[in-house]
Amino acid sequence: MIKTSTFLAALALGAAATAAAQGTAPAQGAAAAPARSPRIAVIDMTKVSNDSILGKSYAAQLDALKKDIDAAGAAKQTELNKRDGEIKALQDELEKQGSVLSPEAADRKRQDIVKKTRDRQAFLEDGQQELQRLRERAQERAQALNGEFQQKVKPHIEATAKAKGIDILLDSQVALTVSGEFDISSDVVTRLDATEKGTPSAANRPAPAPKAPAAPAPKPSPVASPNP
Repeated sequence: MIKTSTFLAALALGAAATAAAQGTAPAQGAAAAPARSPRIAVIDMTKVSNDSILGKSYAAQLDALKKDIDAAGAAKQTELNKRDGEIKALQDELEKQGSVLSPEAADRKRQDIVKKTRDRQAFLEDGQQELQRLRERAQERAQALNGEFQQKVKPHIEATAKAKGIDILLDSQVALTVSGEFDISSDVVTRLDATEKGTPSAANRPAPAPKAPAAPAPKPSPVASPNP
């Protein structure tokens, strides 16, 4: 899956620095504000990746890369098994007919076996190199997808931390026990999904404009007196 440990370490520092920057330094000569305990929260990036629409889309792309490599490996193995079968058939034929074949015919079969064995080895080595190149390209693509995912997730994590007044954000993997109220993973998933769906999240949705007061009802016009 997408690796996030390095990203989270940097992000925790970034979130703390951002929160610290948001505070204002006390005016010179003014009494310092009483110290307060920092607000700490955790985030489970595995949950963010597994539960969010964005994370699932990247996981699908990574699965597609793996399937391509598996399919290429299976095709190579099928061809290799076919060549092994051809070589074994020639060896069995030579063993069974060796006593009745002329020396020239037997020699041709041996040469054919040697050639097919060499071709099989060359095919095996070429296939291994090709699969290695596929794995390297897939790894590069996976790293690029990982970078894209981190870049897209980071603003939502920072926005969630800011909205909740969090000073320090930690990876849930470093916490032995975590109360659910301090886990912001679901909030980040909500923000991510709202962005992917093109709808503002509840935290980002603008407040509705206040309704204008209703206009007063018009006063009835005076009724004319029947007497002149």
